[in-house]
Amino acid sequence: MKKILFFVLLLAIIYGGYYLFKIDRNRLKQIPAGAINLEFPLENGSYKIIQSGPNGTIHNLSVEKYALDIVRQEKINDFFKFHKANLESNSTFNTPVYSPCAGKVVIAVDGFNDMPIGIRGQANEANHVTINCGRFNVALVHFKKDSILIKVNDPILAGQQIGLVGNSGSSDGPHLHIMAYQGDINSSVKTPLPITFDGRYLSRGDIYP
Repeated sequence: MKKILFFVLLLAIIYGGYYLFKIDRNRLKQIPAGAINLEFPLENGSYKIIQSGPNGTIHNLSVEKYALDIVRQEKINDFFKFHKANLESNSTFNTPVYSPCAGKVVIAVDGFNDMPIGIRGQANEANHVTINCGRFNVALVHFKKDSILIKVNDPILAGQQIGLVGNSGSSDGPHLHIMAYQGDINSSVKTPLPITFDGRYLSRGDIYP
């Protein structure tokens, strides 16, 4: 019994220290110039940034300089699950996605199948939405097949549901990809914009809220 209590206490100390480190790291982080503030697109839980900006072959387009990949923060019992399990057992899959800004829908592509976990699909087969928010556009990618609730030219409110997190396109696990940019949606020249949520600039490894 004493060994179990010691182990639990040790875990609590490690987790607490890590959490405080993350808070300090976030406070010291500088927000890049030109950042735009958005509402966080996922609700009802804690979420982790698993990728931010370029990382090897991930986010290798210039417009993805500040792109973020977001998943639901796993609970302790999730670590004991078989991570190649089917999509429906994944804690991020089927999570509702909400518009991070008010504006107009300029792209809405749906109908592509979700890939099995661990198998990456084609980038051009991702279900995705782009919203024009006035002076910039926000793209959200990897929606679940047939879950997108809006269409091109629809007005949209901040906080309005768009669809569900899926695993379509170039993704080997359910997550939400989000990025913001200035420039015409049909142009190859786009200026990537840093994103803050509630004034917080998040990067890989950060937890929201």
